[in-house]
Amino acid sequence: MPQNRPEDEDDVRTGLETKPFLAHLEDLRWTIIRCVGALAISVTICAFTAKYILKALYYPYRMAGQDPQKLINFGVVDPFSIHMEVSVFGGLILALPLLFYFVGQFLFPALTPREKRFLGPIFAAGTLLFVVGVTFCYAFVLKTALQFFLGYNDYFGFGTMWTAKALIDFEVQMLIGFGLAFEFPLVIFGLNLMGIVSSGQLASKRRHAAFVIFVAACCIIPSTDPFSLSLLSVPLYVLYEACIWIARIVESRKAARNVDG
Repeated sequence: MPQNRPEDEDDVRTGLETKPFLAHLEDLRWTIIRCVGALAISVTICAFTAKYILKALYYPYRMAGQDPQKLINFGVVDPFSIHMEVSVFGGLILALPLLFYFVGQFLFPALTPREKRFLGPIFAAGTLLFVVGVTFCYAFVLKTALQFFLGYNDYFGFGTMWTAKALIDFEVQMLIGFGLAFEFPLVIFGLNLMGIVSSGQLASKRRHAAFVIFVAACCIIPSTDPFSLSLLSVPLYVLYEACIWIARIVESRKAARNVDG
């Protein structure tokens, strides 16, 4: 008499498969509503605290030896545009953990037990990497980049008369660009976990990775000078090397478990 073989946990999927298509759409609709609601609340909070956010954004400019009080605006609606920009930027960072949580709630029922164990850490790592990228840019990159461009003006004998909107646009684009770029290791690590790429393949494609990273930096950073591009390209390549190291550790542990099994 044949024995009942326990199913592999990777083949067990619950929740999403048992629901009809319209139920999926309803879940998706509520996920979008929750995400929009969380973003709207966080943007509203940041709109009321925009002056404090602006003071924080002016700090690298002040550390570069400039006085934010001398910034000017040419456009009639520039102050309103700046207000909206810093509100949305601050709201995105404030709501990011909730956005990941709501998306995770939607995906969770469709995952296998093994995939569910990875979902929380992956979303937590995604949030952490974005915040680390923004913090790295704010703490180390912005002041250096601003000093570089101020020095460029001095070198050619130009007077510096930046508008407040131009400065905030540059800083916000840099901060978001670094935040998104620092998600790159998570993508590489996810591909390794799924078995799509191995540590050996990552190591053999270093030159290709360096080229892709440089091209990505050109697309992300609102400037095309080599100095600004290197401020993002170099940390990203270091993170790529860290991905290779982490992938080797994970693969060695998998191999050890297979031998023990």
